[in-house]
Amino acid sequence: MTKKDIIEHIHKQMGLPKLLIKDVVNETLDIIKTRLQQGEEVKIVRFGKWQPVLRKSKRVKHPATGEMIHVPAYATVTFKASRELEKI
Repeated sequence: MTKKDIIEHIHKQMGLPKLLIKDVVNETLDIIKTRLQQGEEVKIVRFGKWQPVLRKSKRVKHPATGEMIHVPAYATVTFKASRELEKI
């Protein structure tokens, strides 16, 4: 399912204008993205939570050459589904 599909589904269910729905969906996603970039956890009850995580730097073996290389620390986001969502 894409963002366009979500907008279309909401339009059919609620009869709201697609441009309004698109603005609401985009703003919601922008808020989530901004909060994660600020290091905050984003939790939606009965859906799940996104959490920013800093991965430590490490040394790993390059699969093609076998050479040990250094991977620097990096930020990423994890998602933990709610119990209700996990039951699906």
